Amino acid sequence: TLFLLATALIIYYKQLSEGYDDRNRFKIMENVGMSHLEISKVIKNQIVTVFALPILVAVVHIIFAFSMIKKILKIFSLTNVPLFVACTIGTVVVFSIIYGIVYILTARVYYRIVKA
Repeated sequence: TLFLLATALIIYYKQLSEGYDDRNRFKIMENVGMSHLEISKVIKNQIVTVFALPILVAVVHIIFAFSMIKKILKIFSLTNVPLFVACTIGTVVVFSIIYGIVYILTARVYYRIVKA
């Protein structure tokens, strides 16, 4: 839980500090003629990338490491593979839900910073 919260907060504050740096760039985009909707899409894509990438990399890592993890668990006589898969999926779902909540909060604050 502590690791998850620390990771989410680090990403949250990183995005907010970048928001202050990006404010002028988004004003330039607005002056060039981009609509508020287009700017919102750019912001959304930027923040989704930052939040989704760690989860996607972790899932890909688990998929490729699955055979090795299965062998390590077998050494300890833990051969219930469906339980391991269910726990892994459950963990990914919980992480995704918490990251989704932090994403929504971050997107709102980031958009307010950029629009100021």
